[in-house]
Amino acid sequence: MSRASVEVSIAPDVFRWLCGTSGWPAKDIARRIEVPEADVRSWCEGKTPPVLPLTKVEKLSDAFKRPLAAFLLSKPPEETRTLPDFRKLPEVREGFSKETLLAIRKARRLQKVRRELMENLSQDFRVGIRNRAISDNPESVANDERIDVPVTLDQIRTSTPTKLFPVWREWFEQKNIMVLQLKMPVEDARGFSLTDAEPFVIVVNESDAPNAKLFTLFHEYGHILLNESAVCNMDSSEVTDKKIRRIEYWCNRFAGAFLVPEDFLKKELEIDTLIRTTQYSRIAALIASRLKISKESALMRLLTLKYITPAQFRSERDKIRADVLAAKERAKEKQKLAAKKGGPAIPLDKKCFDEKGQRFVSLVMKNSDLGYITSRDALDYLDIKMKNLESLRARS
Repeated sequence: MSRASVEVSIAPDVFRWLCGTSGWPAKDIARRIEVPEADVRSWCEGKTPPVLPLTKVEKLSDAFKRPLAAFLLSKPPEETRTLPDFRKLPEVREGFSKETLLAIRKARRLQKVRRELMENLSQDFRVGIRNRAISDNPESVANDERIDVPVTLDQIRTSTPTKLFPVWREWFEQKNIMVLQLKMPVEDARGFSLTDAEPFVIVVNESDAPNAKLFTLFHEYGHILLNESAVCNMDSSEVTDKKIRRIEYWCNRFAGAFLVPEDFLKKELEIDTLIRTTQYSRIAALIASRLKISKESALMRLLTLKYITPAQFRSERDKIRADVLAAKERAKEKQKLAAKKGGPAIPLDKKCFDEKGQRFVSLVMKNSDLGYITSRDALDYLDIKMKNLESLRARS
């Protein structure tokens, strides 16, 4: 019997759950499995039960990044609640993209796996931080949190955002806050945080600029300090919900105060004199260059400290975003040309380290060596092939 002739009956509630958590709209599902869109909508609305050839179910399994077994469930599993949507960039669509939904699911799975791996080794997975409240002064909280920082401002000045990221990542990992780099559309989300189970998780957008990732790290850390899971885009200026706007403002101010201490501005840049003699856009560029953050983040810091007005901030921010958008388009064209020329792909072992971090890789290796998990489990958790395993082992 051919695979095309084997039919699979999918429970209506399960189909709705699979479609809803995938982010795939009905028209795209219809196109993927070559059925009328009206049929897909009827399945999603529970009017008719989906009965599909196995070959089409396999296509959906690949598209949704779900195992075939998920389509055979009798009812949807209980899953953690959807993350609050704190995004606010004008181009953000209603709901999350399928790439962002996949990143959230992946982060939740890795969070669960990490806890299990730590329990196997009798390691403490509890997060070592002091919870804060929205009523706390974010400037004071930032000063408190900077007590045990792993780098000085002088070291930051002579480094690069790419080199600083693993330093800060390790600082968070020591607190049992897992840091992941996962791919999402930048216009959809800059990052998100998971605080509903320990160890906590910060996810930054792999596609974002290196200096923007640093601000995202600390913005999301602000959410963790407040014990607030969220998907964010950092700009609180256009949020209508007062509670969300307050939280995002607090997290932005905390991140800005941590990465750009007011003492640095006053003593090293002599900001009070500089702001009277130099264009604020140039000052923002100087701060960004010295402290390895984005120019928009530096501009935001000038706004929160009231060195510039909201109107000045918006005007310059829009110019920055236009320049960034143009740079992205140029980068896309370069990528297309490189793809045509058959440029080298990123090795899976490097991609694994960048995405999941050294601590997670080491946890997997130790669990494998001690027999708590199989080699197959290790390959699954690390998302690599057997030939990459030894290379990762040497690096971890």
